[in-house]
Amino acid sequence: MDIVVINPSTCLGLLLQPGLNASSAVLQQLLQGSKDTQEYHWLGCVHVRDVAAAQVLLLETPSASGRHLCTNGIHQFKDFAETVSQLCPEYNVHRFTEETQHGLVSCRDAAKKLINLGLVFTPIEETIKEAEASLRANGFLSQPNLQS
Repeated sequence: MDIVVINPSTCLGLLLQPGLNASSAVLQQLLQGSKDTQEYHWLGCVHVRDVAAAQVLLLETPSASGRHLCTNGIHQFKDFAETVSQLCPEYNVHRFTEETQHGLVSCRDAAKKLINLGLVFTPIEETIKEAEASLRANGFLSQPNLQS
């Protein structure tokens, strides 16, 4: 038996379920001003649509085997927060000044096995904007706090 596994990072995008999942809660809390560094929970994020595409790709690729990291890169949470702050300036997103994951080195092609099979990841900016809009549309974000 050959087992093929997908290990996704924090999954963001459209919410299809009625409740808030743990991945979307990370973005929700950040947009609400949380100062949690996600020190033990963060590697990066991926659009949920990309996780689904990776599942189909691996199912249809007979030579696929082993574990596949599914992420749009590995980055410090502080870098993610900075990107969210720039894309969503109407929210009071906390800006971290120090490393949030001690010793974590950024890597753009962390999902090299999937990339080599042809998977093209959704840009992080598109993923964040779509996830923020979905959180708002589903009532998980209140009116943004305008920055002074």
